[in-house]
Amino acid sequence: MALYKFKITFEEYDDIYRVIEIKSTQTFEDLHKAILQSINFDTKQLASFYMSTDTWKKGQEITLEDMSENEENKTPVMKESKLSSYIIDPHQKILYVYDFIEIWTFYIELIGIEVKEKAGVKYPLCSKTVGLAPKQYDKVQRFGLVDDNEFDEITKNYLDKSDEVPDEISDDEADEFGLFDDEQGEASGGEE
Repeated sequence: MALYKFKITFEEYDDIYRVIEIKSTQTFEDLHKAILQSINFDTKQLASFYMSTDTWKKGQEITLEDMSENEENKTPVMKESKLSSYIIDPHQKILYVYDFIEIWTFYIELIGIEVKEKAGVKYPLCSKTVGLAPKQYDKVQRFGLVDDNEFDEITKNYLDKSDEVPDEISDDEADEFGLFDDEQGEASGGEE
């Protein structure tokens, strides 16, 4: 039985990756769980694999749970889909999307096929770990979002500089706060 070796990379962090070895007879659900375990994510969210072209164009979807309403066009489900049934290229690429709200996207690339599995090894196996995975629910770290309190602090500092809020903002003040919206130097947000 063949053994597949996949390199899994975060879409946003290409210097962080995992190498997972898995039997060709195992399922996409086994690969799904192995990926999440290797990056310390929980298994509470929905996910899908997409068989892909060399340019990462999405093809056939293989989903965690079947949500199709049409019996004729049923989407394959991970637990029923063996890897060997879908791997058709020795350099196969697969997109993996986990959590359709956060949209964690991973690039999966087949980097090796071994003829035999190693004796006494339980598969799937994370055989290489490079870099610390980002935290699953830490949006501030992931996107660099600004905390709402930062806006309050900026407003407070501005109001502390003057006793009252002016009806109009001078060109210098607008320029200082980056309020110009075109090259002519007209401040945005004023009356028309």
